[in-house]
Amino acid sequence: MFGSPPSPTLWSAGWTPPAATGSARLAGTARWAHTGPVPLHPGDRFEIPVTRAAWEAGHIPLTGAFRHLVAPAGEPTPVTLRASASRPTAAVWDGERGLLEVSTPEDLGPMTGAARRLELHVEEADPPCFRVGPLGQGSLDLTWGIASREIAGVSVRFDPGDAELLAAFADGMEAPLPAYDLNRWAHAIALTPGFDELVSLPFLRDVIPYEHQIAAVQTALNRMRGRALLADEVGLGKTVEAGIILSELRRRRLARRVLVLTPPGLVTQWQEELRRKFCLDFVTHDAEPFRQAGAEAWRRFERVVASFHTAKRPEHARVIEEIPYDLVIVDEAHHLRNARTVLWQFVNRLRRTFLLLLTATPVQNDLEELFNLVTLLQPGQLKTLRAFRRDHVARGDKRQPQDPEGLRRLLADVMIRNRRATTGVAVTRRIARTLTVEPSAPEQALYAELSEFLRAGCRRGGQITRMMAQTLQMELGSSPRAAAVTLERLIARPGWDPPLRDRLRRFSEQARALVDDAKSRALLSLLRAWPDKLLVFTRFRATQEHLAGLLGEAGEPFALYHGGLRRAEKEDAVRAFEGSARILVSTEAGGEGRNLQFAHGLVNYDLPWNPMRIEQRIGRLSRVGQTRDVHVFNLVAPGTIEETLLEVLDAKINMFELVIGEIDMILGQLTTDQDFEEIVTELWLTAEGPEVFRTRMQALGDQLLAAKLGYLEAKALDDRLFGDALAPGAGP
Repeated sequence: MFGSPPSPTLWSAGWTPPAATGSARLAGTARWAHTGPVPLHPGDRFEIPVTRAAWEAGHIPLTGAFRHLVAPAGEPTPVTLRASASRPTAAVWDGERGLLEVSTPEDLGPMTGAARRLELHVEEADPPCFRVGPLGQGSLDLTWGIASREIAGVSVRFDPGDAELLAAFADGMEAPLPAYDLNRWAHAIALTPGFDELVSLPFLRDVIPYEHQIAAVQTALNRMRGRALLADEVGLGKTVEAGIILSELRRRRLARRVLVLTPPGLVTQWQEELRRKFCLDFVTHDAEPFRQAGAEAWRRFERVVASFHTAKRPEHARVIEEIPYDLVIVDEAHHLRNARTVLWQFVNRLRRTFLLLLTATPVQNDLEELFNLVTLLQPGQLKTLRAFRRDHVARGDKRQPQDPEGLRRLLADVMIRNRRATTGVAVTRRIARTLTVEPSAPEQALYAELSEFLRAGCRRGGQITRMMAQTLQMELGSSPRAAAVTLERLIARPGWDPPLRDRLRRFSEQARALVDDAKSRALLSLLRAWPDKLLVFTRFRATQEHLAGLLGEAGEPFALYHGGLRRAEKEDAVRAFEGSARILVSTEAGGEGRNLQFAHGLVNYDLPWNPMRIEQRIGRLSRVGQTRDVHVFNLVAPGTIEETLLEVLDAKINMFELVIGEIDMILGQLTTDQDFEEIVTELWLTAEGPEVFRTRMQALGDQLLAAKLGYLEAKALDDRLFGDALAPGAGP
């Protein structure tokens, strides 16, 4: 039985502090100071008895001591159930009703006896925890561990008078909660292992760390004590390294309050990565609950992802600077290279115990930028700015160190840099082709008329909202079916002006009439020419359903993958695609966390307006483990927003030839508080016609090109300055 007891509230009489390993004894009687229900904690594990009826129904009431368990704040808590060798299945614990709701009871397997035990695991695992088991009359074995992994043990003996009580509790029978706490937090440090053993690794999802990432994490925690500049070359996984460091600190109760600062375009990506890979929920600064709370939200929410531009605003900065953060993570930290900027001064004022700065290009213009970054992490490591210039900067060349080896020795205590050439991490080529489809006259008319209607309606500020216009425009670029579904949903809403409702109805009828569209024909033609498996991406479920019907009529074996599927159904879809199905039609849910390297062909049936979403799609195939070149086919129609976007990304910055992660570096250079999708939306809504929009997008492309050239120049400089000297294990 596993569980995290509440925080200690008293000293237990007669308690002998334990050593790092070994045992301790408690003479006399120890009583748990906590009374009332015990909340479920992330990472808690329990073995629970289940009857045959409950097993078959998938509604499992908990009895005995487990009735005392409640979800935090009385809210349903996601949990995982496992029965013997069966795979885990999702469930929800409703503490108010004392009931487990199992989403897929069939995954638990058949009931072989009158009763069975299940392992319940509270999601977002966050041990450490205790394991309790009876040793005999008057004693329990209390083992300090990390979930199911034993680290060090403590044998705790109780007064014989407590034997009945403790045995009842250990057996899961109804009984008052026992004297069990033993002031665990007063002695937790003595039992916590060193960072040489990373306790968070078993709990990672959809990621297997590389050796260089593990070495970087251990170096940052042990040698640099959680204050490090992670400067790996692009594509080597700085985000994963930072996530593991965060997980390690949280599991050791060292990082409760965490702030992640990023460029605006990376806020959502960071939130999703932390949730998916590390089981950590973060709120973003633009989330509705956060905005509703106002400035107080920075204090209310313990884990926040925010953009630089939002956090540094005076009305926010005043509050943030008062909060004692355990850990601050700054992505794209090259934005902090100038100590005279508001952003550098803001980060420098933050109260933080641990600090991680992430950038592939710590130096762009001169070595003073490096001094500024290091000073944020370890003030005095490079002495004063004047002394740094005197001792380390070559005269006449601010980018060249006087003593390169001496500077690298100093940096080895604060900076980690891995390079692709020495890590062995490599990916195959990406080959992109644009397949231009020729829409029919009715398709062209629908696109032009509905686009202008949405733009004009949104600018007037009437019943057509910005979100409505953006969604419908994206659906137009996907399929008539997707636009028709949304139009019909809008028409059903009450309150429309009759003329406006009539226009929407006519557009809906036009879209429904287009059953044989140009993109569908182009996809079927591609399928006949492509001999292998194809991963087909679309943003919208309605388009996915349309393609399912199309493929079914064509006799093509396919599988569907989308966010509405249960976990087991998603696994079945992937297995089908790996097996007999030649095609997997996926929504954006398949662009996150799924590695499908057994295929090497991808179709963007529609294009997201955010290039990082495109990158995530391609990353399902183009990653470590892929042995063949990856072919990317982009379906676009002339005169669409998607065509213009593709021209900018392909012609200006050769996006499809970039290394994984480089598009993040380029977008991070844009000095705007909007993500890329919002930039495109704004240009489209405010442009006076398609040509003006195209001109503005070309100007945006010029900004991206300048950002790319700046990045490449900085990368070359950093390679010359640091080489491989700052890889973990390369220093003293």
